[in-house]
Amino acid sequence: MLVTGNPKLQEHREKLKLVPKKPGVYLMKNEADRVIYVGKAKSLQNRLSQYFGGSPKDLKTMQMVLHVDHFDYIITDSEKDALLLENNLIKKYKPKYNILLKDDKTYPFIKIEKKTDFPYLSLVRKTEKDANKYYGPYLNAQVVNGAIDLLSKEYKLRTCHGDLSKPKKRPCLNYDMGYCSAPCTRKVSSQDYDKQVKEAIHALDSGLKSLIPVLTEKMEQCAIKLDFEGAAKLRDSIRLAEKLSEKHQVVTVKKVTLDILYCYRDGDISAISVLTVKNGIIHGKKSYTFSDSRDVSDEDMVSSFLKQYYLVKEELTKRIVVSINTDYQIPYEELSNQMSESFEQKIAISSGRGKFTKNLIEMAKVNAIEAIKLRLETKIDDQLFRLKECLGLEQAPMRIESFDNSNTAGANPVGVMTVFENGLLSQKEKRTFSIKNPNGSDDYAAMYEMLDRRFFHLIQGDKGFDCAPDLILVDGGKGQVKMAKQVLLKYELTIPVFGMVKDDKHRFRDLTDGYRMLDVKSNRNAFVFVAKINEETHKNAISYHKKKTTLTATQSELLSIPGVGMATLKKLYGHFKTVKQMKEATEEQLKKAVSQSVAHQIYRYFHPEVPSHFSSENQQ
Repeated sequence: MLVTGNPKLQEHREKLKLVPKKPGVYLMKNEADRVIYVGKAKSLQNRLSQYFGGSPKDLKTMQMVLHVDHFDYIITDSEKDALLLENNLIKKYKPKYNILLKDDKTYPFIKIEKKTDFPYLSLVRKTEKDANKYYGPYLNAQVVNGAIDLLSKEYKLRTCHGDLSKPKKRPCLNYDMGYCSAPCTRKVSSQDYDKQVKEAIHALDSGLKSLIPVLTEKMEQCAIKLDFEGAAKLRDSIRLAEKLSEKHQVVTVKKVTLDILYCYRDGDISAISVLTVKNGIIHGKKSYTFSDSRDVSDEDMVSSFLKQYYLVKEELTKRIVVSINTDYQIPYEELSNQMSESFEQKIAISSGRGKFTKNLIEMAKVNAIEAIKLRLETKIDDQLFRLKECLGLEQAPMRIESFDNSNTAGANPVGVMTVFENGLLSQKEKRTFSIKNPNGSDDYAAMYEMLDRRFFHLIQGDKGFDCAPDLILVDGGKGQVKMAKQVLLKYELTIPVFGMVKDDKHRFRDLTDGYRMLDVKSNRNAFVFVAKINEETHKNAISYHKKKTTLTATQSELLSIPGVGMATLKKLYGHFKTVKQMKEATEEQLKKAVSQSVAHQIYRYFHPEVPSHFSSENQQ
């Protein structure tokens, strides 16, 4: 069942085409700007398309989509970062359509209990401001427990958590197995045990990377001794260490509360992205763009934004980290004094120094760049909306597919599909077609075949063809438009089609809907845009036709060599890929693809200057 009850559905569909295909978290909001759903995605655009571009998977999702007034997203460095951030935002906003865990469990941390004479490692789910040391968060408690076990055995730390103020009479089994130094019986001094703890801390500080070479050497030694069971266990330990070494940008064990501001300037347009961090966890992101800002100095951009942004903010942040992508030296102390005086409380403004803060600055920078990209593409949208009005379309054509074919006197007929997404040429979406119709000079039949194959793939959901266009442009007039409409009728598709008509000098002149000319020249921006599409499509068609013609000529040349047929040709291309490689190959190398006699014939063909009684292997 398609969602049709949301009046803003079309607006959402057009906006999501501008969403990046990057990992991150998205927030669905209602009319009151309340977050009603939080989700994570490996590709934000693909995931959001499932809500607004197709059928929701269940009734609950459909109900949620009906109440979405607008949505926002935060780009993260990885899918795992998105998972952590999703968890934090769900707990913050408690969205109506998310499942909330009643036990309110959080991600696990490794804790080094330092309040005792003989510290040990343990798994905890909450951190405190105390003398203990914490590492994390991690995504998997099983991995954390495995790491604790690995570190405890490697550095012979105790795994018991009892009171060791009084020595015991005998150590446990771990001591006998060489896994523990038995501080419980004082078989190790407090000073030596502290050294072991420091080594474990060093390993954790490196994300266990420092431990990997040590484990690898031990594994190799086991293999030399034919201790394959021991080597396998060490291999598993190495894999576990690699898993634990993964860093996450969105959470820190430090309970820091601050705002990260990144100002990114790009010519006439600038953007400032703000990340809000509370108790070491990102709580939200806001991005602002400013057009025609070239004449605004860096100083005015930063200081004016700070004052205006925090003037209307309900809760004032006492620590702000500011960065910019220009050479401007931000006067942190001066800004701190100005803000503190304006708001009558101490506000610290600084650059980011710690690893966590620097990671957040980089994250804010990525989101600021994306905000600029979105703003620029929205400008292109203005152009698309003008084309929409010019052609009388129901929606702006965010994806335009343009088709043209080419042949030489009916030989080597080809077709090409050129794609413009959000007003920009998308090279990766280009598709080429070798026309199979025996009458290669029939442009109408070639256009029909190409479109028929294209939309057959769409209906089948084939990869690379599974995205439907908002507008189809065909090179030609009424006849080509008629062919396109017949194909769309065949597959029961409703997509607007127009023909790009050319003048006697083969330049774009106007568009036709198959019945009348539309006088596109009266709208200069639309005319220039379509002319660009027409030129690019024609260029692609000619280029592909030349490539195929050259290939055909080369194949004909190879087929003229005695002993070379289509089967041999296939073997040659399978081994050498290009004719140039075949020409440069020795006779011995050619024999790896074909028989000795055929290899000799091919070598003699490409090297007639070599005497026949000399083999290619004898040449120096």
